[in-house]
Amino acid sequence: MNRAYAVLWSENGSVASGRLDPLLDRFELAGRGQRLSIRFDELDSASIERGRADRLHGLPVLELGRAGRLPVRIASLEGAAVLHELFDRIERVSVGAERNAA
Repeated sequence: MNRAYAVLWSENGSVASGRLDPLLDRFELAGRGQRLSIRFDELDSASIERGRADRLHGLPVLELGRAGRLPVRIASLEGAAVLHELFDRIERVSVGAERNAA
């Protein structure tokens, strides 16, 4: 069973709080009256940003770039190590997809 994470996220400048459920092919974000699904195959970049201007409520973020759309920025309320876990999940899925395409 996948673990859910307590997070903040920002898309289009608004900030929401809730949980992130990591699934095989996507992240599901759910908060009070808000839901967002981020499919890994939509991503054109992923990075952990720690700069002062990049932070979300003072927390480092996992920034997910999506082709033709504004990025989603995710901050963990459980510590920065969670961002590395989430980044690694995206990387594993991307490497697996590349191997399957070859």
